[in-house]
Amino acid sequence: MSAEQQHAIAVDQLIKYYSQRKKIVSPDGKVSRKQQVKSVDGVSFTLQKGEVLGVIGESGCGKSTLGKLLVRLEEETSGSIRFSGVPSKELHKRSQLAFRRTAQMIFQNPFDTFDPRYTIAELLTDTLKLHKIGGSYDERLAMCEQKMEQAGLVPAQHYLHRYPHELSGGQLQRISILRSMLLSPLFIVADEPVSMLDVSVRADIINMLIDVCQKENTAMVFISHDIISTRYVSDKVAVMYLGRFVEYGPTEEVLHNPKHPYTKALISNSAMLESLEQKREVIRIEGEPPTPINTGPGCYFYSRCYQRRDSCQSIYPDFTDVGAGHKVACPYTS
Repeated sequence: MSAEQQHAIAVDQLIKYYSQRKKIVSPDGKVSRKQQVKSVDGVSFTLQKGEVLGVIGESGCGKSTLGKLLVRLEEETSGSIRFSGVPSKELHKRSQLAFRRTAQMIFQNPFDTFDPRYTIAELLTDTLKLHKIGGSYDERLAMCEQKMEQAGLVPAQHYLHRYPHELSGGQLQRISILRSMLLSPLFIVADEPVSMLDVSVRADIINMLIDVCQKENTAMVFISHDIISTRYVSDKVAVMYLGRFVEYGPTEEVLHNPKHPYTKALISNSAMLESLEQKREVIRIEGEPPTPINTGPGCYFYSRCYQRRDSCQSIYPDFTDVGAGHKVACPYTS
C-alpha cells in the first residue's frame, strides 16, 4: 500500500477564491474591476484513519469554507483532496451517493439539519434506504434503535416517533452525529458542533464524537473557535488566519509551545492557560483582520503583528519545521 493510500485524507494546496466585480465610475464611464476573495488559500494536511485535526481561528478566517470543500459542498478553485489515494472529484463523479458514504459533515445548528416534516425514525431509516443498507423497514429501524441506544438516547422508542422540534438541541445533535455515522464514513467534518448547545451538554457531545471516531476508525476535522474543546478532541491542530494555516502540528506541542505570533496571542487570551497551568502575558491583537480581497504579497498578519519586520511586507513566509512535526509560517519564531 502506498503512503497516499494509507492516508484517510490528503489535502494539497487547496484553494477557494470567490470572484466579485466592483463597478468604478470614472470620467470615461463605468468600469468593472474583477476582485478575488481568498477564502481558503493554499491549505495542505494529511490524516490517518481515526486521526483528528482541530482547526482554530477567528470568525471569517475560512474554517467553515474549508470544511465544505472537504466534503464537496463547495468546489475548490485549485488543489487536490484525496481519500485513500483516490481524488475526491473522481469519487464524486462516479457516484454522489458513494461519495456521501466516504465523507460526511456535522453542522453547527442541528435544527437546520433535519426536515421538520418528518419524524426521527423516518429521517434515519430513509438515509439507510437511500444507501441501500438493510433489507426492510423493520431491519433498518432496528439498526437505528441500536445506534441510538449506543449514543445514550435511551430508550430509543422515546425519540424515534418525535419530530425534530420536539427534541432539545443536544438530543438533536446526537442524532445528527448518529445519522452521519450510520454510513460508516471514512472521514467527517464537525463544524462548530457544540457552539450552539448548552454548556451542560457540550462535553457529552464531544465525548460522543471522540467515541464514534475511535470505534469506526473515522478521521475527522474538528472546526472550532474554542481552544479548550479543540485540545481535548484533536491529535493535531492547525491555526488558521485569513484562509491560510499559520501553524500546524501535534496538538500538545503547538498549544504548549506556540511559535507564530498569532497563535501566541490566541492562547494568551484563552482560558486554556489555566488548564495548561502556565502563566503568560496577555497579548492584545490590535485592529481588525485585513480584507481577504486581493491580498498583497506579504504576510497577511503583518498589520496586526507585534513582531513584524519590514521584510514581512514583501514575501509570504513558507512553513518552517521546528521539530516533532510542528510547522510555523513565520521566520521570526522564538
